[in-house]
Amino acid sequence: MEIFRGNENVDVNKVRKAVVTIGNFDGCHLGHQEIFRRTREHAARLGGMAVVYTFDPHPAAVIRGITPELIFSQEEKIAAIASFGMDVLVIAPFTRMFANTNPENFVKEIIVRLLDAQGLVVGYDFSFGRQAAGDIPFLRRMGAKMGFFVESVAPVTCGDTVVSSSCIRRLIQNGDVASARRLLPHPFRLSGEVVHGMARGRNLGFPTANIVPDKALLPAFGVYAVFVYIGSERYMGAVNIGNNPTFGDVGTSIETFVFDFKGDLYGSRITVEFIEPLRGEIRFANKEHLIAQIESDCAQARMVLGAMMPDSETLGAKEFA
Repeated sequence: MEIFRGNENVDVNKVRKAVVTIGNFDGCHLGHQEIFRRTREHAARLGGMAVVYTFDPHPAAVIRGITPELIFSQEEKIAAIASFGMDVLVIAPFTRMFANTNPENFVKEIIVRLLDAQGLVVGYDFSFGRQAAGDIPFLRRMGAKMGFFVESVAPVTCGDTVVSSSCIRRLIQNGDVASARRLLPHPFRLSGEVVHGMARGRNLGFPTANIVPDKALLPAFGVYAVFVYIGSERYMGAVNIGNNPTFGDVGTSIETFVFDFKGDLYGSRITVEFIEPLRGEIRFANKEHLIAQIESDCAQARMVLGAMMPDSETLGAKEFA
């Protein structure tokens, strides 16, 4: 997949008969995947290229001045889009000026002139530009005038729920990482550098790797069965997210016990992949009760994770792709 960062860096010689889809695509969930599929199909029919046009930073960071709770990091989003067979990815800087873009100018200058679009595929609720004036009826009028088709892809549902990035964020925030992973190309992940904590886990017999996460979005406080990626190796593990009420700590910590791992992880970057919730956060009466619960958590995590691994796969043997 060819990646261009910024409109000015797009090589027009490498983009031909483009069928373009536009959006943030946070999580690249089942709904996004249907949009990508239709974009690829149209591009193949025309003998052209499937092009994704997205933004960095997320519009919420610019318009509302907040740190958005994103499902995917930029690196995860790029890898996912590439895995779905798209030909070109354009990552445009999102600014206040861009937020106030005249939709007609955007279509003429970016969609038609820069990308030579033969077609546009968007989600059912798509809109852009000043006062969200660039909606689907507008795009269809522009397409009829400038010679490109527009397809609006119907929502993808899971049961009675429309699959969306906001829906998946709520699942993760509520701790339902198992439901969230069924809607995503891979389970929700947190990556970060391993830093020194209170060393309580080691004293309890369960040394943990404490990370500073790369995302603002966190699952609900509690314990989860996880896969842990260290370099190219994958391990089973259990992670606790919370403020350690048994010890009266203040602040949120992310402590991962990596099963069957021997070594020093301080300063290393690891990735924690959330598979299934095991329990909520509990305040224990004493250290002995806590140790007994951790042992139970680890046994349950091994059972959950072991059921997901092929019989031939050994711990630490699968590459992180």
